[in-house]
Amino acid sequence: MKHKFSFMLCPLTLLIHQSIYASPQINQLDTISVLGTSESKAQAGKDKMFSENQVTEYKSKKEIETYKGHSVADLLTGTTGVYSGDARNSGALDPNIRGVQGQGRIPVLVDGTEQAITVWRGFAGVSNRNYLDPFLISGVTVEKGPNLNRTLDSGAAGTIRLTTLEPDDIIKKGEKFGIEFKAETANNSIKQRGYPVPIGQDFRKLNHPEDMGLGAFSAYFRTSDRYPARAKGRNKFFNDNAYRLAIATKDEHFEGLFAYAYRNKGNYFSGGKGGHNYGEGKTLDEYAQAHDFDPNYYRSDDPYIPWIAIVYHPKKEVPNTSFESESYLGKATIKFNDHTKWKFGLRHSDMHYGEIMPSRLWQTSYQQGTVLQWPLAHVKQMAINTDFEYNPENNKWVNLRLGAYAVFNHAKTNTSGGSPSDIIFDDMGFNAVGTDLDAPEIKQPGEEGYEQYLIEKEEYIKQIRQKWKEYAASNNKTPNIKGVFDTKEAQAQWSKDNHYGVYVSNRFEVTPKLNFNVMSNYKWENLNSENEFTKNTPLANEVCGGWVGGGKPDSNIYCPSWDYHMSGERHGKRKELNVGFNFQYSPVDWLVLDAGAKYTHYKSRDDGLRKQIQDKQREEVWYPAAISFTYRELPNITEDMIKKYNNYKNSGIKGAEFQNEFSKNNPEPKRSNYNTSEEWRKDRRIWSRNRREYVNAKLIESNLSEPTYEDYHIAKSLEERNGFSGEEKTIYWERDQYGNFNLDNSPINKYFTDDKLKEEQFNPATGKVEKTIQYVVGNFSGLERRNPTEEQWEKMKKAKRTAHAWAPAFGATVLVTDNIRIYARYTETKRMPSIFEDTIGYSITELHPFYDRKPEHSKNIEIGYVQDLRGLLPNARRADIRLNYFHNLTKNVFDRDVNYELKQFDKRMLSGLEFQTRYDQGNFFADLGIVYNLKNKFCDKNSAILDRGGWDYDITVKRPRALPECVNGGNAEGYLKHTIAPKYSITANLGIRALDERLELGTRWLYHSQVKDSRAKSLRDAGFLGSTETNRWNPVLVVDAYASYKVNENLQLELVGTNITDRYYLDPLTRSSLPAPGRTIKLGFTAKF
Repeated sequence: MKHKFSFMLCPLTLLIHQSIYASPQINQLDTISVLGTSESKAQAGKDKMFSENQVTEYKSKKEIETYKGHSVADLLTGTTGVYSGDARNSGALDPNIRGVQGQGRIPVLVDGTEQAITVWRGFAGVSNRNYLDPFLISGVTVEKGPNLNRTLDSGAAGTIRLTTLEPDDIIKKGEKFGIEFKAETANNSIKQRGYPVPIGQDFRKLNHPEDMGLGAFSAYFRTSDRYPARAKGRNKFFNDNAYRLAIATKDEHFEGLFAYAYRNKGNYFSGGKGGHNYGEGKTLDEYAQAHDFDPNYYRSDDPYIPWIAIVYHPKKEVPNTSFESESYLGKATIKFNDHTKWKFGLRHSDMHYGEIMPSRLWQTSYQQGTVLQWPLAHVKQMAINTDFEYNPENNKWVNLRLGAYAVFNHAKTNTSGGSPSDIIFDDMGFNAVGTDLDAPEIKQPGEEGYEQYLIEKEEYIKQIRQKWKEYAASNNKTPNIKGVFDTKEAQAQWSKDNHYGVYVSNRFEVTPKLNFNVMSNYKWENLNSENEFTKNTPLANEVCGGWVGGGKPDSNIYCPSWDYHMSGERHGKRKELNVGFNFQYSPVDWLVLDAGAKYTHYKSRDDGLRKQIQDKQREEVWYPAAISFTYRELPNITEDMIKKYNNYKNSGIKGAEFQNEFSKNNPEPKRSNYNTSEEWRKDRRIWSRNRREYVNAKLIESNLSEPTYEDYHIAKSLEERNGFSGEEKTIYWERDQYGNFNLDNSPINKYFTDDKLKEEQFNPATGKVEKTIQYVVGNFSGLERRNPTEEQWEKMKKAKRTAHAWAPAFGATVLVTDNIRIYARYTETKRMPSIFEDTIGYSITELHPFYDRKPEHSKNIEIGYVQDLRGLLPNARRADIRLNYFHNLTKNVFDRDVNYELKQFDKRMLSGLEFQTRYDQGNFFADLGIVYNLKNKFCDKNSAILDRGGWDYDITVKRPRALPECVNGGNAEGYLKHTIAPKYSITANLGIRALDERLELGTRWLYHSQVKDSRAKSLRDAGFLGSTETNRWNPVLVVDAYASYKVNENLQLELVGTNITDRYYLDPLTRSSLPAPGRTIKLGFTAKF
């Protein structure tokens, strides 16, 4: 995929030459019509933002290509309050609308096809990625909130609909054939460097073999894979190049399009202003001191702003941000007549992009000033779709649409948990080399002899390296069987994720005032993935007998345990059927009513679980079944118990006295006085019996008796040991049918109640009034492991889930005047678990029985006001305003819990206000969007206890406090806490048109705030310090600008500047704390024939 950018300059040169010399007699510019077919489509998309009873955002082909940006996520930049998670380090879209994100909650549809896949991001959770090539996209529609449309593909928080290039985007108005060639180049980019350590070579022969076995710790201790950060080359062009050729035709019977697109951009440079907000100029030692010792750290509003400028310096290269794509697009439409047409589409994309795990971004002090550049991730995608429409003109009962699609994703992502060039097998013979050398005694800086220690250390390392080289070259080294000691792509996760779908819908015009829609779709998904560990499992079985954490007795090959790989493979299948209907009824001219419902039925199968247990017996499988509470408790002390304990205690004291008294008068027989042992043992037995009878008789005389077994047990349960009285017991908190630890049925609520913990009684063993419950220790992470029951085992072997549910929708629109309308919508969704949520693998690796699950139930309310202002502004082409309130309540929400298990939680509540307005007068145009998020609350009474990690009580403290039942964001170790959107977001566009609208100048201003209310802040406000949280970002204003000049009907030139104030900032919702691109200038042209 190597291309010369000079290829792009030739058409530009020819077109400029043609423009200058074609008509030399004309000294005045012609007036150009601004509304061709592409422009009309763009205008219709913008109009739809204010004509629908749903908040929508739209980006036209012109906007997409003007502000294309550096990353795929820039497709969504400029849509107010809509963000993409991990914008700079994923090569994909992971949309967030209204603070909702992830698995199936926001479908991304490209020409109606779905292609989402969930990938692991280590401690930063997971990303729900949608891979695509932005250079093929001609329109972006963002629907905020759910709806019940004819496709039945809306998500709980909305939908992203992307349209690829169409013939009308290419062909000029009035023409039947067209060619478009677009080319551009930009600065602020530098070609990425390759990974510096060889992969696929015997690690023992490398310069730094000691670095290769560090795995996840390589980020902190490996130095051989780092580069010095680069600052030069920021203002050079031609390291970010792109071009696209599209050919299209259309007539009354056929439309066709073919497009080829290519882009190759290196790593970008970060901005130069604002780095002080992210630790610029600080050292790692200063960072550590501020975070570990500064008492103001926990009191600040948001102490989780990462000091990422320590690692990625302002104005320097940000590695792992490159992107290269090569794509093909083909479309055809057969129009049988005016009311029947059949569409076909095919697209193929091959993408290489920079990616690194968030946990590898940090560094140690001796790595400071260097950066990591990992191997590029790679995705190949092919999508096929077909659609049929039949809408006879005089038949009110038929308006039919049906279609099908298939999407094939083959990916190699850097998301497995390992590091590039890791070894996954080890040579114990190599590790033994140098153990006969005496290491110098370690000295710290400032200690006497430190300089000598450095000299000795250098000599010691030199000697070891020499011995390593000798071992690697010798014939006595452990053989490298089948490349067992080769460095591996341990960071890589290979996946195949295929999506298929069919749909059909029909609209009936029952009466002029009543429409009725029926619709259905069926979709299925197949997922398979693997990493170096799963690929090398047959080799591990051969050389070690499996991943056993050791090796065979006669071998130096070491195989680590299975847990070492950190990220499991994932295999599964999922199918879903949706059937729905809705009515639109307008009883009077000023009122429109909507009502409908959607039925969903799904099935899934976890092939990864089946694979893991296929060769096991039930007794060999263990799962974390219950939480144990160990406690010490006094029994219910009755008068009878006190009497028995006193008898036990006093009989013991008196019995000892009587034994001494008997022994004094009747000495114990001695062995030395007997000739044989038999005689001595006989007399000793007689002596012992006489002493016992004497003691019992004396006890009776003293109103005492010999203690019974019951007396001994009572004494054991009362007497003090290690500072506590009572008997130690264990009680279990069992899971319910959904696999949850339900607080209502927990020992905490059932047994360790406030009254029980306050209960006191007199303890005769200590002579004091004591608490009945002396202490309780509940460890929520060390769960009791058990074998599944027979019933659970049968379900695990099948590994299948199925569920179904109905969800209603209602709406009303009041047309107050011709220009004003008010609407209200209530929509429910029932989301079934995604294939990620229903399978075992990366991020969630614990084996479990198949517990019951409920659909994720979302209830959405929207109230809006829309007004066309052209009645007040008669000279305006367009003038509109919209104000919208939304409220979302989701019950049974899926997330990961504190034990890294997928669970369902009580509820999540979100609400906010949205404002949109636009004005276009011809020579001047502007729009403004504002989103203000009012609430993002996660509530779960079980998590309020479980997220503490334990429940410990003793007689010296009060009952343990629970965390707040409702917190901002999400669960402690879950994914939802990563999805909190900025408190408010503002987008403004301003522009002018001049020279008969040939020249257009515009600017875009983007502002976002911080997350004002994070989960950690909720807990700090409640008095819980040190609560973990995701990284956050500072507020920032980013300013972009462009100039576009239409030379003639064939040629348009463009100059674009993004982040022109050169801010150093983090994008909202970033998982990998990579700073955004700095100031970038793009030059481009579009030629149409």
